[in-house]
Amino acid sequence: MAHTPEMPEKYVCTACQTIHAGTVSKRTDSGHQYEAPAECGCCGETELIPEKSWPHFQS
Repeated sequence: MAHTPEMPEKYVCTACQTIHAGTVSKRTDSGHQYEAPAECGCCGETELIPEKSWPHFQS
């Protein structure tokens, strides 16, 4: 049986557009649940949105 690694959810900083890997917030039988980091590691901004929502984000 082949194993496929789980890819973490990604989050985009709304200020500088840096992408961050999510932090595991919960482990379940079906995988992990992720949450955005508390702040951007580059600029310190606290608003990070899911990567899949980024094309639809309007500031």
